[in-house]
Amino acid sequence: MPDQPVARIRPARRHPDLVAVTLGGGRRLLLQAGEVQGLGLIPGTVVDAALEERLAALHERTRAREAALRLLRYRPRSAVELATRLRRHGFAAEVIDGVVNELCQKGLIDDARFAHAWAEHRALGQTGPLKVRAELRAKGVAPALIEAAIRAVFAGQEAALAAVLIDRHVRRLHGLPPEVQLRRLAGVLLRRGFSGAVVASLLRRALDPRRRTGEEPSA
Repeated sequence: MPDQPVARIRPARRHPDLVAVTLGGGRRLLLQAGEVQGLGLIPGTVVDAALEERLAALHERTRAREAALRLLRYRPRSAVELATRLRRHGFAAEVIDGVVNELCQKGLIDDARFAHAWAEHRALGQTGPLKVRAELRAKGVAPALIEAAIRAVFAGQEAALAAVLIDRHVRRLHGLPPEVQLRRLAGVLLRRGFSGAVVASLLRRALDPRRRTGEEPSA
């Protein structure tokens, strides 16, 4: 590959924090301003094959970083989830690892924060801890971080969340035999990820005929 000069260095359109470096042969590369300065690039700098290869690697990392930031602007993601999406975009493993590590160091990816926010959001929609745990595991969050998020969000709250779900469904089942109501409500709660012990306890109370008439059951 013949040596060629840097033809132009300009701010990149639509990317104010990036710089577009155009080589004499017409190749355009996106880099961070600090990288351009660090390499001492100015119009007229001669780019040999080794330097062009380095610029190409920096350009690829810039593309991957921009793709990652777009994904994170859409919604928070775990490190594994983000890496998986970047792999689908066709980026090489070493490029992905570098970008994900960089974003973790900058605090833009934080699996502990992500796990807590995910659990909190799902709990608001009456999703139970078992399902939330499975969802976070599928997103590649470390088990210790998952358990910390589950404890923080669901400790002492699982029964109350499940009770809200029961109240939403039990009225629709009015008039059905008790065993049918039990089966359907149990199915709803278990599919939403509530534990069997919580489901059993709440269903006994929800379908107690004395509670439906306003009478408190005796101990």
